[in-house]
Amino acid sequence: MSTIGDLLKDIKYGELVLPEFQRGFVWKPQQIKSYVQSLYKNYPTGHFLIWKTTDPKKVRGEASESDGSYKKLLLDGQQRLTTLYALFEGSPPPFFEGKDLYFKLYFNFIEEEFEFWQPVKMRDNPSWIEITPYLKRGLHDFLGELNSLPEDLRNLYMKYLNRLTALDAMRNYSYTLDIVPKGGQEMNVEEVVQVFNLVNSSGVTLSKADLALAHICSFWPEARGELKHFYLKLKETGFDFKIAKGRELEFFVRCIAGVAIGNILLEGTFYKTSIDVIKEAWDQVKYIVEYLINLLRNDAYIDASDNLTTFYVLIPIVVYLARNQGYFTNEQEKRRFLYWFYAAQLRARYSGSMETSLQADLNALKQIDPVSGLTQNLLSQSGRINVEPKELAGKGTRSTFYNMVYIVARSLGALDWFTGISLYSKHLGQPNRIESHHIFPKSRLYKEGGYSGTESEAQKTVNEIANRAFLTQKANLKTGKSLPSEYIPSIQQNYPKALSAQFIPMSSELWKLDRYEDFLDERRKLISDAINNFLNNLKAEAKEEIISLEDIHTILQKGESEIVEFKASVRWDYKQNQVNKILGDMVIKTVAAFLNTRGGTLIIGIADEGSVLGLKKDYETIGKSNRDGFELHLQQILTKKIGPDRYQLNVLLAFHDIDGKDICSVHVEPSPKPVYIEDGNQSLIYIRVGNSTKALNTKEAT
Repeated sequence: MSTIGDLLKDIKYGELVLPEFQRGFVWKPQQIKSYVQSLYKNYPTGHFLIWKTTDPKKVRGEASESDGSYKKLLLDGQQRLTTLYALFEGSPPPFFEGKDLYFKLYFNFIEEEFEFWQPVKMRDNPSWIEITPYLKRGLHDFLGELNSLPEDLRNLYMKYLNRLTALDAMRNYSYTLDIVPKGGQEMNVEEVVQVFNLVNSSGVTLSKADLALAHICSFWPEARGELKHFYLKLKETGFDFKIAKGRELEFFVRCIAGVAIGNILLEGTFYKTSIDVIKEAWDQVKYIVEYLINLLRNDAYIDASDNLTTFYVLIPIVVYLARNQGYFTNEQEKRRFLYWFYAAQLRARYSGSMETSLQADLNALKQIDPVSGLTQNLLSQSGRINVEPKELAGKGTRSTFYNMVYIVARSLGALDWFTGISLYSKHLGQPNRIESHHIFPKSRLYKEGGYSGTESEAQKTVNEIANRAFLTQKANLKTGKSLPSEYIPSIQQNYPKALSAQFIPMSSELWKLDRYEDFLDERRKLISDAINNFLNNLKAEAKEEIISLEDIHTILQKGESEIVEFKASVRWDYKQNQVNKILGDMVIKTVAAFLNTRGGTLIIGIADEGSVLGLKKDYETIGKSNRDGFELHLQQILTKKIGPDRYQLNVLLAFHDIDGKDICSVHVEPSPKPVYIEDGNQSLIYIRVGNSTKALNTKEAT
């Protein structure tokens, strides 16, 4: 048994310390208050688990000098002891990882309740006393000061002296100390970590990442310090990878596991991995994360971690780069990954079962085309990537769309409307800080626009993304309560491109208060179009070399199969020597069949036996007789039948020159959901069977 007072002395004199594998302090105010309430009422509050050892290895805080005698390391109870030390001493314990820790906790000795400082409730109310100053001087000194107090206050304290005595008596509250090992035989660090994990795994405060890091520290005591140092270094640059309070290092632990073993679940295999592999993985993670931060700033319009909707989206990229030289080797590779990076955030890839989704994405990295695998995982979850205007209705600043709007605005060269400064969230000076501005002021909408400030739907309409613009604080204050019809004309004159870069409808009629709903409708369209164009441009830049000319020659040699088909043309019938629109329908059915089966490649301009015919005849039948005209025609007929989402997300076109003749390759990725083709009054599903395309009847489709 040991009293709180004795435990605090042990901490102060370095006799009771923390092993390095322990996590930091994570208790919230409500937990602190409830704990102190239990101590005051002398309720049971558990026990402490102590590791007694003559070889403490690396510890947190300053241990007393080793003289070969036993030291006490706290395995379970850190949150309670940290709270107690801060309450009784007014400062954090030596092992605390932080600059300061002080609880402004007050005690009402009349009502016997505990609350954190509330000025209105407590100021000038003598029944509230601050706990820490009271506990530091103790009951004896408190009583010695009573004679110097006004008589009414002295009488009040004396009336409730028993409750003040009970508060001071908390220092005599006794705890049972469970000591490991039992029987006095020394235990090594690995055995102790197993005890620690077993004790803490059933609690709610320790995550799998905490336990995994504790395991790493048992072999590599400096690990937590190294990860924490790197975390703080990045935090200074604006990239704070903290998942939540107390989970500052989880992102790095998951990255280490992903790089080391290709698995982020932090289970069996991870615990069997050698510490040398872990250390090597950590060296790779540090290099790659720094590389990615530079890339995010310079290429992806991500100023800081605030512009990310989730940090987990970076883990598959870190793992991919660790397997591929640590950086993107060409522009195409970089842009394809950026496309997925934005899409995964936009569609909240890891909002559900994070571990399951993240592990599925790490598995997709093993495919021949990792980005296609990642994209298919995303489509299987969300159904689509492109944004529709109706999705933006009622969405506010916490929506996944919000950060994307900022990114796209920056990509378009958005400026502050009044100072002309480029948008950047890390500008120096408070007046230049970027803020979210209501284009139509809230006060005017509530008072004059007919929107009630208390109705949730009205609030959503007033505060939605379509009524937001990114401006500096100085500009935000300048607009004040003015309507857009009053301030936009001057912006149009001074910085005309600044409006279009933030998707402002240019019809002045829509800037009036009575046209607010029409303004929102039009701006939602402009925003969704801008996001879609931004993403599709990334994909368009990346698709040219999906199938190389060398691949084409290999495909032609092997001939048609379940995943390869040749078509002579889209419009010109070589047998009838005339235009035949049925040929276009055959192309559509083949693409649909690839979508519904395993994907595949359709090559147009090739005869059935593999000879090169080219696209010249097709070019001559369309208005713009070149590649652009042909691509536009093919895009139009495919989009009409399979839908714009499937075309944009699953179909990639590329042109190739073989012996002076153009051919077109259509690379089709499998669709996450069935694609139906309307044929008269029927909706048919086409699939690939061998090297042919087959329509399924209703029974077969089911």
